[in-house]
Amino acid sequence: MSAISAGRSRICRVWCVVASLFLAIGSVANAQSLELVPLPVSEPVVQAAGNDYWIVSSRRCRERLECCQRCNFDVFRFNCQGQGVASSLDELYASLIPAAPVCFMLHGSFVEWESVCQDSRVTNTWLRNACPDRPLNVVFYSWPSDDSPALTFPMDVLQLGRRAERNGLYVAELISRVPDQHPICILGHSHGARMTLATLHALGGGELDGVVFAGGQYHGHHIRAVLAAAAIDHQWLNAGSRYDRAVLRAESIVNLQSRKDLALKFYPLHRPFCTQALARTGFTDHIRNEIGPHSVKLADYDVTPLVGFGHVWPHYYHQPCIAQAISTSVFFPDVVMTMAKP
Repeated sequence: MSAISAGRSRICRVWCVVASLFLAIGSVANAQSLELVPLPVSEPVVQAAGNDYWIVSSRRCRERLECCQRCNFDVFRFNCQGQGVASSLDELYASLIPAAPVCFMLHGSFVEWESVCQDSRVTNTWLRNACPDRPLNVVFYSWPSDDSPALTFPMDVLQLGRRAERNGLYVAELISRVPDQHPICILGHSHGARMTLATLHALGGGELDGVVFAGGQYHGHHIRAVLAAAAIDHQWLNAGSRYDRAVLRAESIVNLQSRKDLALKFYPLHRPFCTQALARTGFTDHIRNEIGPHSVKLADYDVTPLVGFGHVWPHYYHQPCIAQAISTSVFFPDVVMTMAKP
């Protein structure tokens, strides 16, 4: 290897480490312990009935690294003040407010369990305050995103991205068990945005790492998606690409475009031939042309003036206007109104 080539190789490795460090903004904790975390209430909360929310976790699944089709989920029910009790999926589904939308929130990589408990309470309030007069069921999905052994290396980002993808099979299972009269919103942040598209792709009959959703191609529910700080290649929705069936399954996909996201500036460096992240580029004209008629389902909402260089989820849930902007995708006012007609 020449001196120039060796120098370029060293530079590339340094940049990859920097990229991983920026993506590893969340701290790391022992994901084996899922104790309920007591949380202080510091912001106003909506006091209407039915403001409980849920956390469903795959963190202690026996197939932690290679997700299986079925998972023994841990399930917790919380009131609007963040006080929780252990529960079950049966209780979750039995508790759903009839005909009200179900919003699944999917976090990104390097998120510890304590942060999940904290962020879920604030996010629940943030979402509900956008339309306080409308009922909503909120489910937070947590996955083993913070147990990689060497978080300063690009391989960890690559591994966690693939794990997020495989967890899309679990989320598809959870959605398929929701009664059809409930519209579904999937809200994903960072690698959770990748999980969102993986879920839609699986429900649309697509393969995830050679695995097909056990329920087959799924046609139930109105489903809309919101992608925040989307850590995915911007062309992965194109025909023949990784998640091409996601667009077919979703009614709409809203991308919260963040053109200055500092963590995602380094996204192309975490693997060879990687492209810019969707959060930074938005749905370009080229992407829309590649997708064709279904591109009418795609929408960008530029949040750059609101979140600046930020990447972590609190940058988003501290902005009430973002919740307002995505409220149509979360609350389905048009669908619920149609369903309510005799």
